[in-house]
Amino acid sequence: MSDEEPTKRFDTEDRTIQPMLETLLREFRSFRVEMTEFRTKMSEFRTETNARFAKLEQSGEHADVRLDRIESLANQTRAEMLGLRADFKDLSAQLRESLPSLVK
Repeated sequence: MSDEEPTKRFDTEDRTIQPMLETLLREFRSFRVEMTEFRTKMSEFRTETNARFAKLEQSGEHADVRLDRIESLANQTRAEMLGLRADFKDLSAQLRESLPSLVK
């Protein structure tokens, strides 16, 4: 009697545990599939995000080049304006010197 009881108990436990293990195995396989899909989506997201950042960085570099060019043009224009201002002062001074002789 004692020899048969553990075997019967094991058979009974095995019959109740087996469906539970099969269910767990199915759930685990399903989870693995979902995780694989998630990893694929995350990889795609990472690739897409990196591409967008690369475009943004490239746009920023183009903007830097344009701003440098605008700054250069502004400095050149300022220098030309200072030269014109000096020429105007010289002409103004010459005109003041010439006007008294024209009026007399």
